[in-house]
Amino acid sequence: MKLTEAIERYFRYLEQIRNASDNTIRNYKRSLDFLVKTLGENAKISDIDLGAIDDFRDRIFSIKTRKDEKISRRTQNIYLTPVRSFLKFCLKRELADNILAPDKIELIKIDPSDVSGINLEELNLLRNYAGGKNEFINARDRAIVEMLFSTGLRISEMCALNRENVNLKTREFSIIGKGKKVRTVYLTPNSVVLLEKYLNLRTDNFAPLFINARERKGEFEQNGENRRLSRTSIEIMIRTRGRKCGITKPVTPHKLRHTFATTLLKNGADIRSVQELLGHASISTTQIYTHFVNADLKRTHDNFLEK
Repeated sequence: MKLTEAIERYFRYLEQIRNASDNTIRNYKRSLDFLVKTLGENAKISDIDLGAIDDFRDRIFSIKTRKDEKISRRTQNIYLTPVRSFLKFCLKRELADNILAPDKIELIKIDPSDVSGINLEELNLLRNYAGGKNEFINARDRAIVEMLFSTGLRISEMCALNRENVNLKTREFSIIGKGKKVRTVYLTPNSVVLLEKYLNLRTDNFAPLFINARERKGEFEQNGENRRLSRTSIEIMIRTRGRKCGITKPVTPHKLRHTFATTLLKNGADIRSVQELLGHASISTTQIYTHFVNADLKRTHDNFLEK
C-alpha cells in the first residue's frame, strides 16, 4: 500500500476511533508530512526502513526555531513519536508485509525537565504585585495568577474557560483536559475572592472567563470570542509580572503549575491525588516532582537525628 493512502487511513482512525484532539491531529500531520517529503509521494509503507528513518532524523535535525536555533530534543521526539504510532497502526491493520517494528525507532534521550516552580516568597511577590493603573487589568491579572497556582490548570485549559463553567459557590468545576479527559478542578477561597472582584468589574455578558481590555464596537464583538485572552497574552503577562516584581528566574504559567504540584506534595498530599488534580494520565509523569519532597525528608532526617 502507498504510504500516503495508509496515512489517510491512519488519520481517519485517529479522528473516528481514538477521538484524538485537534492539537494531536495537527502535530501528527506535521510529522507524517515530513515523512512523506523524506521518502517521496510514491513511497510504500515497506520503504520505511532504518535508513529512511535516519534520513527523516536528518530532516528533523535541520529544522530551526524562530531564533534560528536547532529545535530541542523534546521537540525532535514530538516528530518521531507519530511515526512510531503510525507503524503500530499499520502492523495492527496488516497494511503491508515487512513493516518496520516501531520500537526500532529510538526516541532521543532528553535532559530532565525543570519542575522546581517558585518558592513561597516569590509566589507572594507575584500575587501581590500592584501592576499598572488600570483597575480592570490589575484585578484580572491577580485572579489569573491565583487561579493558575491554586488549581494547577494548564494554560490551554484556562484560556478555554467560560464564565458558565466556573461555579464560585461550590468552588469546583469540571474541565475537559489533555487527551479529552474530564477532571474536577477545585478553587481556594482566595481565588474565589479575586475572581469575584474581577468579574464585578465586567460590564459585558461575554462568555469567556478572561478577556482583554480592548473594547470594540459593532457585531464584531457580539459574543466576545474575539476578546478571549490568548495563551500568548497570559504568558507575556506572567513573565512581565515576574520580572517587574523582582523575581530573577523566568516565571511562566507552567512554572505555577509546577509550584501547585510541589506545594501539595510538600504539605503531605499523596501522589495519586496529585496525579488526579494535575490530570496526568500516568503516575510516572507525576513522579518527576517527588525528588523535591525527598529533599525535604532528607532535611528532616538531618535535623532530628544526631550528627
